[in-house]
Amino acid sequence: MEDGITLQVNVAAVDVPYAAHIVPALARSHRAACREILLTIDGTKPQKTKQTDPATRCPEPQFSRDVEALKALGESLVRDGIIDRVVTLTPGDPWLASVTRKYSGRWITESHDHGGRPITGYWAGVEAAKTRYVIHYDGDMFLHQDPGFDWAAHAIPFLEKQPNAVTATPRLTAPYASRIPYGDSASSHEGVALAPVEGGWKQYFFSTRVFVIDRRKFERYLPLARGRILAEQLAVKWLRRGFPRSAEKMYWTTVGGAGGYRLVLSTVHAWVLHPPWKPDCYAGLVPAIIDSVAKGRIPDE
Repeated sequence: MEDGITLQVNVAAVDVPYAAHIVPALARSHRAACREILLTIDGTKPQKTKQTDPATRCPEPQFSRDVEALKALGESLVRDGIIDRVVTLTPGDPWLASVTRKYSGRWITESHDHGGRPITGYWAGVEAAKTRYVIHYDGDMFLHQDPGFDWAAHAIPFLEKQPNAVTATPRLTAPYASRIPYGDSASSHEGVALAPVEGGWKQYFFSTRVFVIDRRKFERYLPLARGRILAEQLAVKWLRRGFPRSAEKMYWTTVGGAGGYRLVLSTVHAWVLHPPWKPDCYAGLVPAIIDSVAKGRIPDE
């Protein structure tokens, strides 16, 4: 793999109403720092489980129409020079099966977890990149970043100096230390243990929503479904209870269990927000939310 940084954004059918706003905003935020900007379109459906029925979750013909709409969006963004490449994940693609095998291992062949959330879809975007460092966003993330600053470029020197730091992420909320009586931290509500390190805080939990990853370090831990989490996966498969486990659980159990951690940056020059729910009016609000977050105007609540 080459040196440098790739920006990779995941979108799926559910992101159609707002992808045309969020993807360009993220691309423009990282264009100066990135060698390539890649859009990954997930055209796969989850397998049927006790919790998820793909016929209900991804009904046809709407699902296929939404995937085609995302492809058209990707083509237009390439033409406009906003992104550089589109990768569409297609059912039955041998390359996609090889990604599943590489990242999940030979015992976990499913592309989605028991709740219908992607597993392979996260790793396919990383695998499709050509560079050592990959910035990943889900297609519904909002980013605040000061002009002339790039949080991923800021993070890489810390990743290079900290051998067990596998990924980094910007602040998970707007800086709030001056607004509440609890002092500064990565997040006021996650409830996951943190420890201060150079550049921010280390945390053994890994989120798949947003990160910059050092692929050379990450590949030391592959496949993710091994050891304790593989035993858990096989047990819940046999019991027919919540199989397969999520990408995040495999990720933090294997990497965190072996001492790898994510660095949550303490710099106040960048932070992200993620919507906890999306009401019917949400898509129409997205442009104004992007503008407000970019300007740092958010409610204290």
